[in-house]
Amino acid sequence: MNELPQHSQLLISRLLDAYCARICPPLARNTVLIDYRVEGDRVVIHELRRILGVAGTREPVPIARFRYRSSSGDWLLDYFEEGLWRRYRPLPRSQSFLELLREFDLDPIGLFWGRLDGKSLRWCSSRGRCIDCDLRYKQVLGLAAPLLDTPAKVLSVPSVRR
Repeated sequence: MNELPQHSQLLISRLLDAYCARICPPLARNTVLIDYRVEGDRVVIHELRRILGVAGTREPVPIARFRYRSSSGDWLLDYFEEGLWRRYRPLPRSQSFLELLREFDLDPIGLFWGRLDGKSLRWCSSRGRCIDCDLRYKQVLGLAAPLLDTPAKVLSVPSVRR
């Protein structure tokens, strides 16, 4: 197993710190925790679930794994199902970690978020994210301009073309 370049590891850690802090719906922040760990050339995002409902105890439950291949300089995306890592086929590789994180966040076929306590972890309602949560996720993922000190309309940045 190779190691991620130090500068990449730092950038990814900053991005995922912000991403994991954004739980939708906001009221679930005290009960649902998302975290990540870097293991050599891999980054794993997991939910921290209570063990048998006991307060103060948590165990990581894997959701997604991003693997960096130094030989080709690209990233692979996997999802966790039935105790095994499986390749995410709709967008199996990319030169950009952020592009795969955006795909993971969007989860168009429900392989990542559909497996965690229904949609309550991911969405404010059955119709999707509320406008406020959607804006905050888009800011973290670089799809919307960051908020300024003064209230103003935020312009969306077009998504990356594939």
